[in-house]
Amino acid sequence: MTARIAVQLNLFEHIVNHGVPISSRELASLSGGEELLIIRVLRCVSSVGLVHEVGERLWQANPITEAMATEGIAAGHRMLGETIIPAAQKAPKYLKEAGYRCPTDPKDGLMQYAFQTKLTTFEFFSSLPEVLRDFNMFMGNTMGARSYWVDWFPVRERLLEGASADSALLVDVGGGRGHDLLAFHEKYPGQGRLVLQDLAPVTESIGDLDPAIERVSYDFFTEQPLKGARAYFYHHILHDWSDVKCMEILRQVKTAMKPGYSRLLLHEMIIPEQGASTFHAMLDVTMMAFNAGMERTERQWRELLESAGFRVLKVWLPREEDADGIVEAILKE
Repeated sequence: MTARIAVQLNLFEHIVNHGVPISSRELASLSGGEELLIIRVLRCVSSVGLVHEVGERLWQANPITEAMATEGIAAGHRMLGETIIPAAQKAPKYLKEAGYRCPTDPKDGLMQYAFQTKLTTFEFFSSLPEVLRDFNMFMGNTMGARSYWVDWFPVRERLLEGASADSALLVDVGGGRGHDLLAFHEKYPGQGRLVLQDLAPVTESIGDLDPAIERVSYDFFTEQPLKGARAYFYHHILHDWSDVKCMEILRQVKTAMKPGYSRLLLHEMIIPEQGASTFHAMLDVTMMAFNAGMERTERQWRELLESAGFRVLKVWLPREEDADGIVEAILKE
């Protein structure tokens, strides 16, 4: 609550821009908020390290404050406060009525229960322009926050060696504005066809895109039109969906893959089987509230892919703490 209020009042931004310690009175003047309210809000957020309390009613920025002051993080707070938090607050009542079972239907989950809609979360967000803008800004802000997968995944060994020039090298399914393909092209230029796929409103909204990247409008719940690519890459796609819906997505790519040649690369969080971090655990239940989705352990990823007709070659764990790994799979022979 208090972090959201601080975002609304631009307190983090004011503290960062001031450079040196700033008083509650000065912040009240800059933000238009009551000084007493600002004191109470900052007292709370400073207790968890979002700002430094350096004196009586005196505040200073730290690295977390600087992150909180960015528009991308502020957008995330607004989006969460308007949508996911209200949905999560309904979880006890929803789960009781559902017999304490995890939601699996994206049109009948926590978001739908909270807002009385039968739209999926993505459809619902599209009906709310400000929420959609904040969601897209927040998601765009997360790209590049950690090392790109091409910096640690053995691309040359697993993809480039043995690749054919007769088909696409890398198809980024649901790839948004192409951040991953741009990182790939920068590190491995001229190696083969790079194809960005997403829904038409996304691909059509992209302005300048490196000419090395083809854009194709595509819904991953429909037949994959690009057959026999070396790799089909999904970054933060399957965690949005329940196992039931993931099976539908996987069936579409399965029919396009060439046995013994095509790779499926899932760039997703790999939750430890035991001792999950707070970040892992909280993001998992956030995905449950978001779209009846889930974060998965290595065991869960293996079980999902095996049941869909794939063989997992390797689960590549990330170098950075709480970062995403890659599940590499091929078709079962």
